[in-house]
Amino acid sequence: MKFFKNSFVLIIFVSLFSCGQSKKETVKPGSTATKPTTKVVNTVATNTPNRNSRLFFKSSGAHPDWNLQLTQDSIQFSLNAEDYRFPLPEAILAADANVKMYRSETESAQIKIQISMNPCTDSDSKTHPYTVSIDFKQNTETDFKSLKGCGEYITDYRLHDIWVLESIKDENVSTEQFTKELPNLEINTSENSFMGYAGCNTMRGSIFSEQSKIRFKEIITTRKMCPPTNKEAQFIKALERSTKFKIENRRLYLSNPDGNTLTFKKVD
Repeated sequence: MKFFKNSFVLIIFVSLFSCGQSKKETVKPGSTATKPTTKVVNTVATNTPNRNSRLFFKSSGAHPDWNLQLTQDSIQFSLNAEDYRFPLPEAILAADANVKMYRSETESAQIKIQISMNPCTDSDSKTHPYTVSIDFKQNTETDFKSLKGCGEYITDYRLHDIWVLESIKDENVSTEQFTKELPNLEINTSENSFMGYAGCNTMRGSIFSEQSKIRFKEIITTRKMCPPTNKEAQFIKALERSTKFKIENRRLYLSNPDGNTLTFKKVD
């Protein structure tokens, strides 16, 4: 009888211990078990910026191996496979209007960039429109490294489309003011060129773009005689005088310091 009593006490003890273990290991529905995590930080600069931070300038050098990208909000610099990112400050304009400088630093490094509008030939014998000088150092170092290379501005990809004229300055236009249809532009950003219809003659030319700046250059048209009431001459003059652009609500707005010059609507 004593044996059975002891056995009964032992069974109750084992049951209570097992129940306690089960409660300890059970995770309630809707909760998550806490596990150690390792934070991973990716510092590699991407070659394709997102739409909110468009790439507008790129440069590289061969000796040593380095490359530079300027986006709307950052400087992305790589040297010997090490990547660095700096905030993009306002450009410093030198007395020579063809020279632009940037200076930026973080807790770990400093960089000074000078972009000069001088032709530059790279190691592959390709000519670029800009010469780039860089002074760079990590803050653990005493001296700056001086680097030289070639660079070029990247035309805003959003310009790459067909645009039909809506207004000259702030005055709406109609087909009756031109020979057969409204003037239009077809811009090719990969070649920095454009072609289209000026309102009486066909035209073509090249563009230069730097962030929000734009210039329509080397405009060539056919030589068809146009009626005196045709607004082609006014359109071409406004196009040549445009220095800035903005793209908004499927429209391309061109302007200069005097105000709006031309407004175009994107063709579907």
